[in-house]
Parts: sequence; structure tokens; C-alpha cells
Amino acid sequence: MFKENHNQEEQNFWISYADLMAGLLFVFILLVGAIVVRYVYVQQDLAQKRAALGLSESALNDTNKKLQNLKKRLDESIKELAKSKETNQELSEKFTLQKNEVAKLKELILDYDRSSDAQKKVISILENNISTMKNDFDKTQNILILKDDEIAALGEKLLHQSIEHQKLVDELNITKVKIKNLTGIRIKVVSLLKESLGDSIQIDSKSGAMRVASNILFNQGAYKLKPNAKKELQDILQKYIHTLLLNDEIRQYIDTITIEGHTDSVGNYLYNLALSQKRALEVMKFLYESDPQNRELYARYLSASGRSYSDLIYDENGEEDKEASRRIEIKFRIKNEKAIKELEKFLNK
Repeated sequence: MFKENHNQEEQNFWISYADLMAGLLFVFILLVGAIVVRYVYVQQDLAQKRAALGLSESALNDTNKKLQNLKKRLDESIKELAKSKETNQELSEKFTLQKNEVAKLKELILDYDRSSDAQKKVISILENNISTMKNDFDKTQNILILKDDEIAALGEKLLHQSIEHQKLVDELNITKVKIKNLTGIRIKVVSLLKESLGDSIQIDSKSGAMRVASNILFNQGAYKLKPNAKKELQDILQKYIHTLLLNDEIRQYIDTITIEGHTDSVGNYLYNLALSQKRALEVMKFLYESDPQNRELYARYLSASGRSYSDLIYDENGEEDKEASRRIEIKFRIKNEKAIKELEKFLNK
């Protein structure tokens, strides 16, 4: 009877274990699906922004070329106007001199003999010359008036194009400033994190991630926390998580926080994957159970992930540092982080 009960309990245990693993697998599949959907959405949004920026720069280049052509035409028109004014001045002076000379000759001829055919022919020729010169002078005046109108219209068009060009430049500069402000978010979060934690907890100066050696938390090959590990987690890890989630100034930038389990390369990959996943989950369970008033925040932001030996740490000689590779690592992701990285690449082109 005792043996049958024992066998039945063992069967119930394995069924429960299988149900648990199936549930974890389902959660993992949902998590992967969510990450894929989010990645696609961010990529589409990024593509739209890059296309808009590309169109803006293309339009700006076209406007610059048009402005250069208009400026060239304006310079040529100004030169032609200057030449025309000089010619007009010369013609005016010449016309005045000729007019005065004709008047003098006319007076002399009329004084001698007003009836002389020769005198009449001279007067007629001179009058024709004066008429021709007057016509030339009038034509030159009309040309100058047309040139002035053309230059005025060209100047007005150039002014309008300059205003539009400046608007495009201002909009592009504002967009670039906004994008550069976005790319500085991680630096700001790491700076605030260091300021809040002081020297009590060491974090990565670039990413803001924190590491805890596995030998402090777990026995070799085990995933249950050591008795004295819980105090270590409360003193260090809980303070780190609280700083990220309870500081409103920092939390506004946080998208997710991931507790990652890592192993060395001893053993096969799947064994280490299961071990690292269990260790990460154990740390997350400790945080969740030891801090009930913040469970809602933990449920919204925290996740656990086993990485096996996919991210080993190497020493200065290029050899695997097994002790350093066995670790729990806590990382946080900034909102729209992938889009920010792509924008950084675009701005640095």
C-alpha cells in the first residue's frame, strides 16, 4: 500500500513538473512573439523617420541648387544693367552735345540764308540724325525699364526662395537636435543611477548593468539560493532594482529589466541553459516574494532569462574566465532603444 502511494505521488510529481515546464514554454513563446512584434514596429517607425529625413535633405539640396542658379542670373542681370546704364549715360551726353551743335549750326545757317537748298539739306540731315539718336535713346530707356522690372521680379523670387530655404534648414536642425537628445537618454539614466547608488554598488559605466558572481548565490551545479545569499541580494540587488523602479526620474525611461543567468562552458549547452534559466528565475522569485508592496512594478518590468554559455567572459589573454562567466547579470532596456541606436548611426553618417 505504501509503495503504491509512493508511486502515485511520484507520478503526480512528474505530471506537475511537465505541466510547469509546458507553462514556462508557453510563456517563453508569448515573450518571443511580443519581442518580434515590437521589433517589427520599431523598424517600421525607424524606416519612416529615415525616409522623411532623406526626403528633407533631398529637397534641401534641390533648393540650394535653384538658389545658386537664381543668384547667378541675378549677378548677370546686375552686370548687364550696369553696362546699360553706362551706355545710356554716354548716349545721353552725346545726344545733348549733338543737340547743342545742331542748334548752333541751325542758327548760323538761318542767319546766312534761310532759303538756300544746301542749308536746307544740312538742316534736314542734322534733324534726321537727331531723330535717329532720339529713337535710339528711347529704345535704350525701354530696355533699361525692362531690365529693372526683371531684376526686381528676380530679386523678389530669390527672397522668397531664401525664406523657404531657411525654414527647411531650421526644421532639419530642430529635428536633428531632438534626435540627439533621444540618443543621450541612456547616458542620463546611467548617470542618475550612479548618483543614487554612490560607491555602494559597482555598475557598468556604459550600459548601467550590474553583475553578481554565481558562487556568492549558488552552490556548484545548483540553482537554489544559499542561505546567506538572500542578505547579499537584499543589500545589493534589491537596492539596484529599487533605484531603477522607485525613482520616478529614472523609471520614465525604463522599458524592461532582465535578470540573466550565465554559466561557463563546462557541460552541454542545453543543461547549462536549463540551469541558467532556473537561477535567473530563483533570483526573480526572491525579489518578488521578499518585496510584496512592489510586486505590481516587478510584474510590469521584470523578466528572467537563461543564457547558458552564449555570452562568456574572457581574460586579457583571450582565455575563458570561467569564474567570471558564472554570474547573474541584471540589464535594463531604454524605451525605443533599437530606434535610438539606428538614429545614432544615421546622424553619424
